[in-house]
Amino acid sequence: KIPPCGAWHDAQRRPLLDPKDEPCSRSGAQVTKPGLQAFLLGLTAAFFSGTHSVIVRHLTEHLHGSVVAVLRLYVASIALFLILKMYRKPLQIDWANRALIVTVLAFSVNFVVFHWGLEYTGAASSMVLENTAPIFVLIFSALVLRAPIRPVEVAATFLAVFGVYFTVRGDFVLGPSGILGDELELVAGLTWAIFLMASTQFVSGTSTTFERLTFLFAVLSLSSLVLTPFLLAFPPGLTGWDIVLLLLLGIFPTAIAYYLWYETAARVSAMTTSLLFTLTVVFTFMNAAIFLGESITANVLIGGALIVTSVLLSKKRSG
Repeated sequence: KIPPCGAWHDAQRRPLLDPKDEPCSRSGAQVTKPGLQAFLLGLTAAFFSGTHSVIVRHLTEHLHGSVVAVLRLYVASIALFLILKMYRKPLQIDWANRALIVTVLAFSVNFVVFHWGLEYTGAASSMVLENTAPIFVLIFSALVLRAPIRPVEVAATFLAVFGVYFTVRGDFVLGPSGILGDELELVAGLTWAIFLMASTQFVSGTSTTFERLTFLFAVLSLSSLVLTPFLLAFPPGLTGWDIVLLLLLGIFPTAIAYYLWYETAARVSAMTTSLLFTLTVVFTFMNAAIFLGESITANVLIGGALIVTSVLLSKKRSG
């Protein structure tokens, strides 16, 4: 039974995942093929997110990774604030909102452990281990939310993680400098899962772009303040080119990419969003080929196909 307009969850608070349900928006307008919309939004978000490593690769040649992380958040926060001002509406943020607090904490911890872990493990290993997030989303959904888990969702989750591994398997080595880096990247995967689930809990109840942009602005601005001590610990010496790259990093793979992730999360579950996010690994290699002239291997193409299959599989009706 399809609930009324604006009811994005069923009686058991489960997200409406199937495109055939076609729920209405709160304005009364029907949302056409929300599953396809979410897939295209997720693909675009993954593309922009995949430009991150290309830019960071240049910046971290002489800047500390934590400094780059904090500055990109400041740039993204300013960009979002300017966009919100164009709406000519007052910003109404519930700073005590539980979903906001959990999202900020998870996001901040994720940034710290991900960049810290890169000092002790390889980039390929970090990609695989952080992208275990769909597994944690699956576990949290079953144990914390008490949501029914279909076998097809379990299969889709492990297929996506295997797709990520297959993409980077030529360079994947656990513990080249001990297991600390791998443990930190697993924590990054855990906190990213919490970030996705808390964000989805909030944005799935929104009806406008302005609401989602406001929430994203609150998350990024608060997280930048939480992480500011890292900026003070490693005072940056920025060149003009650094500033240009930081502007690009803060606007495209941060402000725009995260906005698109939130638009995706507003249409599907945290499970499907986390699966779509694993496509970032594939687009990282594709962007490296486009902007750095690196080659695209068969592993990247096969891994990408496996991840796309996992997303489509997660949308399949059971029975």
